[in-house]
Amino acid sequence: MIYLYDSITIVSRFQEEFWKVMGSDYLPEMEQNGMRLVGMFMMGIHYNENLALWEFDDWATLDRFQGLQDKHPLAKAWQREAVDYVTDFTGKVLQPAPFSPTLAKLKKGDYKSTIYLHTLAKVHPGKEDEYMEAVGKELKPMARRWGMKLVGCYKAVAGTAGSGEVINIWTAGNIHGDWVKIRARSLKDPAYKKWEAEAGKWRPKVIYRFLYGLVPYSPLRTPFLQEPAAPEEVRTVAMPEVEWK
Repeated sequence: MIYLYDSITIVSRFQEEFWKVMGSDYLPEMEQNGMRLVGMFMMGIHYNENLALWEFDDWATLDRFQGLQDKHPLAKAWQREAVDYVTDFTGKVLQPAPFSPTLAKLKKGDYKSTIYLHTLAKVHPGKEDEYMEAVGKELKPMARRWGMKLVGCYKAVAGTAGSGEVINIWTAGNIHGDWVKIRARSLKDPAYKKWEAEAGKWRPKVIYRFLYGLVPYSPLRTPFLQEPAAPEEVRTVAMPEVEWK
């Protein structure tokens, strides 16, 4: 699998409208062409910054999608439409660790959460695979004891990314109080103190951010949202002026 990580800055007052229009005008067609949405999130603190995470079967599917962006009439129409909502956009191509769950596994398991923890580790050059292996063997079981599940572990391999970027996404509870308890358990865990001391040999810096799973059609989302409507129903909500016969 290959993943596309899109950081999207949206005009704040149009955020929910953008989500609806994306779900009705863009998502169904792209999924028919091999692009599967893993998660659509609002970034904590920078609330007009969104993250869309997509899954592709392989590099060939990603290449075909990029060709579609240049030729497909609907993709061109979406690019014109998105100008009304999007003020900035950057993308990274990510390669998953062997233990990183696929979208199919995420859908079958209990990975819905209101809050997700996003970590971006700056890893020493050439140490990405070694660091990710340690995350899988040491940090993943540790975090599970605290009440977190690993949603994904990836390294950046192309796009707008710096060298040695490793991104992890974890479930982090449904209210901030859940995260306070998770963090308290981690700080009391001797294994975590040892991990932090040893992990420095791989990554001198980690950036932590919250993601909020508030988009109804996102596979990774708060469990309190209703199941997403069929594409036709979503479109009616997003564009009520259109009559469907």
